[in-house]
Amino acid sequence: MILSLVASTLSGALFSFSFAPARLDLVAWIGLVPFFWALGRSPTRAHAALFGFVFGFAFSLLDVSWVYRTLLIHGHFAPLPALFTLLGMVTTLALFPACFASALDMIGRRGYGPAIVAPFLWVLFEYLRTVALTGFPWDLAGYSQADRLLVVQVADLTGIYGVSFLIVLVNATVWEACERLAARRGPKWGMIAAAVCSLILALGYGWIRSGQFPRAQESGGTCMVGLLQANIPQELKWEDTAREFTFQTYEKLGQEAVDQGARLLVWPETAAPVMFGGRDNGWRRPGEISMRLKVPMLVGAPSVKLIRNEIHYFNSAFLVDGDSLRYRYDKVHLVPFGEYMPLSRLLPIGPGIAAREADYSPGEEMTVMKMGGCPPFSVLICYEAIFPDLSRSALNQGSGLLVNITNDGWFGATAAPYQHLQMARIRSVENRVWLVRCANTGISAIIDPVGRIVDQIPLNRQGILVQTVPSAKGARAFYTRFGDVFAWACIAIALGIGLLAWKRPITRQARL
Repeated sequence: MILSLVASTLSGALFSFSFAPARLDLVAWIGLVPFFWALGRSPTRAHAALFGFVFGFAFSLLDVSWVYRTLLIHGHFAPLPALFTLLGMVTTLALFPACFASALDMIGRRGYGPAIVAPFLWVLFEYLRTVALTGFPWDLAGYSQADRLLVVQVADLTGIYGVSFLIVLVNATVWEACERLAARRGPKWGMIAAAVCSLILALGYGWIRSGQFPRAQESGGTCMVGLLQANIPQELKWEDTAREFTFQTYEKLGQEAVDQGARLLVWPETAAPVMFGGRDNGWRRPGEISMRLKVPMLVGAPSVKLIRNEIHYFNSAFLVDGDSLRYRYDKVHLVPFGEYMPLSRLLPIGPGIAAREADYSPGEEMTVMKMGGCPPFSVLICYEAIFPDLSRSALNQGSGLLVNITNDGWFGATAAPYQHLQMARIRSVENRVWLVRCANTGISAIIDPVGRIVDQIPLNRQGILVQTVPSAKGARAFYTRFGDVFAWACIAIALGIGLLAWKRPITRQARL
């Protein structure tokens, strides 16, 4: 029992090292083995669930520890409430691997090996984490391989879930092979061959697809985009005395980008320190800057609208062209507790941490923006980039470029900005489009359809990126057109095996 708890904890910690900031991505391919070892020795299903919970708790505690700092510094929480909030979040996330372990134990006791069942079950519970309670698909297993470009190319067929499937398949196969060798039984060569062939096929597919998309310097295009990373400290940007400094900084960076040929400037999320559409006419300043620089600008800013005699606040992006607002996009998928407070009518404890006047309201749909010389593009604000459906929706409405604006200044010099960037990269691969990412304090980046980072500005640096983005070719990836068919197939298979297992008698008693 104690050894199993230690193994589960170790496995969760090991698995977290495959993500930023450590980025020991190869660890992901064996990091689950101690966890599977513990599950193979669980005396009851309740013990298996406990081992799954411990694994998930250890993983999430290390993976999202940055939440504590954000609550402490920007949420103005006292240390103890911030700690309990983090632990509550980690506990909730740990329930998903606990359910995975319980289901795997139930099925395993009825004669189905983990190498057969575990990958399908894992995808099921990752998908649930993506959609349940507004979803929080932060650092799904497959994201650990964002730097392994040959591995992640399969995402244009399967989404990120296909990469997660491969990782769990290899882990489960390694564990089962080691168990059989330890018991002096012959390995199941068919099982090993299936895992090896799956990995080889994925790598071969990745090699072929990578070659079909040339590198940036080989690509043509007329859309010259300039990203402005002003690196305005989060605690300073909303001070009234700093407003003029903020606008002057963006105008100076914008001029540098225009001098390098930029024809579209991109500001980060909520970069304009004023409420667009409000009584304060300061919201017109970006338009004035656009007129002086003689280029359109995509500007992130909070905004206010009167809807049916009620005031609504939004986290928005505006395409400003001189003195006109050509397009606006209101963020669709808001951050609970950050941009709005769930159950606020039952628990009136104030707005979310990032809200300015009151809770933000969600927008209604993705917006496709059009500008001469550039492919039609849509905006993903902040952590909308970790939800695949939003990118798919934009592409299916006619976008040929994704623009992710974010303010990761909330997180400081923690793992979060690096993790956020790694997840955003996969949207390019899934949909075979360019993605430009503009962050207030970093990390701003230009990402091509293979997931290569063409150029970037490091964290906590001020600077610009100017890059020609090729026009869209009109071809849409399989994943863009058909979505999560792979995930749904895995879910159907997992439920089918579970139903068959439920009807079978128990054939294995786990060792203590």
